[in-house]
Amino acid sequence: MPMLQVDSLSVSYGERAVLHEVSFSVAPGEVLGLIGPNGAGKSTLIRALSGVLPVRAGQVLVEGRSLRGMGAPDLARHLAVVPQARSLPPAFTAWETVLLGRTPYLNWLGQVSPRDEEIAREAMRRTDTLALAERRVGELSGGEQQRVLLARALAQSTPILLLDEPTSNLDLQYQLSLLEQVRRLAKQDELSVVMVLHDLNLVARYCDQVALLVEGRIVRHGTVDAVLTAGVLSQAYHVPLEVLRDTPSGYPVVLPAILQ
Repeated sequence: MPMLQVDSLSVSYGERAVLHEVSFSVAPGEVLGLIGPNGAGKSTLIRALSGVLPVRAGQVLVEGRSLRGMGAPDLARHLAVVPQARSLPPAFTAWETVLLGRTPYLNWLGQVSPRDEEIAREAMRRTDTLALAERRVGELSGGEQQRVLLARALAQSTPILLLDEPTSNLDLQYQLSLLEQVRRLAKQDELSVVMVLHDLNLVARYCDQVALLVEGRIVRHGTVDAVLTAGVLSQAYHVPLEVLRDTPSGYPVVLPAILQ
């Protein structure tokens, strides 16, 4: 059974439809890259999957259960979101921020148990953020903040991770480091991961499958090789592209086509 299954999902802002019958599934241990031009509806889809936006039609199943039947605490124990770093409260320490991931498990008094602290500390160890524990989030670099957000999501102990442009505004070193961590954690913990990425070459390297969203519809879904083709991408992005094969790694490489 897929960990996350999306069936004919449609979402509207008022009278304006923004997602049209979107369907895909993500198995445990699998990373799905969500790509598409600006305005295609990628962030809207992440928000709908996380329960922030109401669904007009279709359904989202989490471990076989409908998203609509879950209350907020129950949903937070099944699904964690890694937003862009600008959403972090700057006055919190990294430790306080990561502990927020344990909120769905706290008792009615909101008390943090030694077990909660142990899980948060392990999440920070796995994301190389323990050394940042006492520092204010506002003092951290973009890459450090993004790793803290990932640690907070891991502290939620959920089987599903949703990442909305996790490499935005990060330099190449931090992009590669963060995506290496996400892919490793997905395989080790059998997490189902959906992440929005703009860099198609990062998608080729770190994703197991790809969903191409254009004007609110998935126009191609499948393996990296099936979706990252010159014809499909050129049509979707309205720019001539070519796809080569990197010899050492075997990954496809997307480049602008040389115009004659």
